[in-house]
Amino acid sequence: MQTIRDIRNNQQGVVIPSGYTANGWYNVLSHDMNVLFQALCYVVTKCESKEEMKQQLDSFKGLQHVFSTLNKEKFKSEQDYNAYVEHVEKHKEFLERSGYQYPTSRDEAIELLTKWGLVLDKGDVWDIPVHPFPDTVDLFQLTDAEKFALTHIKLEVLVHPIFSRLVLKLHEHEENTFTYTKAELKEMLNTNDAMLNEVLIKLTPYMEEPIENMFEIPDDQPMTFTVVWERIYEDFLGQEFSANVQ
Repeated sequence: MQTIRDIRNNQQGVVIPSGYTANGWYNVLSHDMNVLFQALCYVVTKCESKEEMKQQLDSFKGLQHVFSTLNKEKFKSEQDYNAYVEHVEKHKEFLERSGYQYPTSRDEAIELLTKWGLVLDKGDVWDIPVHPFPDTVDLFQLTDAEKFALTHIKLEVLVHPIFSRLVLKLHEHEENTFTYTKAELKEMLNTNDAMLNEVLIKLTPYMEEPIENMFEIPDDQPMTFTVVWERIYEDFLGQEFSANVQ
């Protein structure tokens, strides 16, 4: 197993395991749990003892008053308060469905993260796995809709970087009509047939016209398509691609 403490000296900044998003944790856990996990990634990267890590967590403003009795006066409006209560209740129900209780303190939250394998308690320090990373589908009772959404998120995490690479490669040519074979695209992106198909599916809404019979086209047959860059600028470049499962 590779952990944050194994690689922290070879990385710039704070290491956030890609599996946290890819394996659905960002979507199934509450906002407070997500903030706590990211804070733990920071202290595991920067601190040398568990005591130092705890002191650093105490200093984070974003972790103050989380997992405790809500103070309505801390919210800007009653609408914000009600929305937060609804958010927490939704995640409480999700955890209880799988036999877990929503934490009422930071220590309880860290115990849960440890139970799920997201935090490794090594006695004098905490650590966090990078690879392999626990998968939500192995630990929670999920509805069919949730399973489908998590599968989509996992696929998007894989496809998105390759799609981004293609967009940047095409944009270098300062034009909008392109002709490539599938073989040329696979070589350009260093990918396989299945992933190229997913990337072309993701690119289709940004084309002036879809490529006809795209999946039946042989590897060596040229394909011509026109990209509508305005759609890329307005949509892709500023869009969050993972939807919340909850």
